[in-house]
Amino acid sequence: MDAWTARYLACCDFDSLVSVHQLYLAQFGIDAFLYATNPIAAEHGKTGHASDSIVASTYPKEFLDAYVGNGLYRVCPIMKWATSHTGVQSWDMIIPPTDLNALSREARALWKLFAETSVGAGFTLSFPLAHRNASAGMALMARGDISQSDLDGVWDTHGCDIFCHCQLFHLCITALPAPPQAWVLTDRQQEALELVIAGRTMRDIAQAMGVGITTVEKHLRGARDALHSETTAQAVAKALVLHQIFLPVTKTQAETSAPNLNTQLVD
Repeated sequence: MDAWTARYLACCDFDSLVSVHQLYLAQFGIDAFLYATNPIAAEHGKTGHASDSIVASTYPKEFLDAYVGNGLYRVCPIMKWATSHTGVQSWDMIIPPTDLNALSREARALWKLFAETSVGAGFTLSFPLAHRNASAGMALMARGDISQSDLDGVWDTHGCDIFCHCQLFHLCITALPAPPQAWVLTDRQQEALELVIAGRTMRDIAQAMGVGITTVEKHLRGARDALHSETTAQAVAKALVLHQIFLPVTKTQAETSAPNLNTQLVD
C-alpha cells in the first residue's frame, strides 16, 4: 500500500478526507474538485434530486451555489456526458456557443457562470457503479496558469494513478457519515426512523421517545417530506443510503464487538 492510499483509508470523517484529496490533487496542478454521487437517482432522472446527493467540493462557494444550488449542472455538457459514460473526459469538449440568445435561460446562466469564474482546464470523471440508476462523478479543475493541453500531458503520465485515487475517495466518502451541513433530518426525525428499522411499533416508538403517537407521526411525516418520500419505508431506505440514519446494533453484535475486560494480557 502506498502512503497516499494509507492516508485516504485512515480518514474517519468527511472533512479530513476532503483535505487529503485536495493535497493529493495539488501535486498535479489541480486546484479544486467537485464530487457528487446520487445513489437513488431513478425517481428524478439520472442526475437525481439535489437533496438525495452527497456532495464534496473545494470550488468557490459562489460557484457551487449557482452550479448546484440553482440546478445549472443539469444543462452542463460535461454533466450530460458523465451521466451516460464511465471513465474520464477532458474539458476540451467545453466550447462556448456562438449565440447565447439561442440557448435556454438555464444554459445562458451556465455559460455566464463559466465566464465569470474563469472555468478553464480540467477533467470530469465518471465512476463505474453496480446500480444502473445511480451516479457518481468528479470534476477536477486545474490552476489558472495551466492550459488544457498541459493538463492533458499530466494525465497522459499520471492519469491512471489520479483516477484510482479519485475512485478511492469515492469509495471512502460513501462509507463515512454525512457532514453536519448535509443532514436534512432533525434529531427527533432521525430517532423515529431508527426506531422504525429496529422493528418497533408506533406505541413502542412513542414510549421510547417519551411522546404521544400523534407526535411520532408528525416526526415521521417531517422525515418523509425532508427526504421527498411518499412512504416511511422509502424514507428509511433513502436515509440509510444517504447516511442520515444507521442500522441499530443488536445485543449479539454489541457483545461480540465489546472488549473482554476479564482478559488478562500476558507479557
